[in-house]
Amino acid sequence: MRYTMEEKLAHLKNAEACIENRRGTYTSYAREHGIARTTFHQWTQLFDSSKPVKDCTQKTSLVNLGRPMMPITEKQKFVVDYYGSRIEVSSTDNLVELLKGIKRASAI
Repeated sequence: MRYTMEEKLAHLKNAEACIENRRGTYTSYAREHGIARTTFHQWTQLFDSSKPVKDCTQKTSLVNLGRPMMPITEKQKFVVDYYGSRIEVSSTDNLVELLKGIKRASAI
């Protein structure tokens, strides 16, 4: 399930209240509300008041992987493992399109 920024902040505020009232921990709060422990702890790091808040609404571009050491040829295929699928890429253009597709799919 995807949570909005407002929902995340509300959960964190409620968890803080539970901790202050000695009714539980972040982990117990997350468990009671069906939120994965690791996800909840990521939220606590994301909204840590001692650090500036990250703007999660901005879209980021693809990760800059740099240029291939040598051009990919038909004889040389680049293999990408993505969630158990093996995808062979035979050109840098195909690799770029693949990465763009993975980015679009992960944003849904």
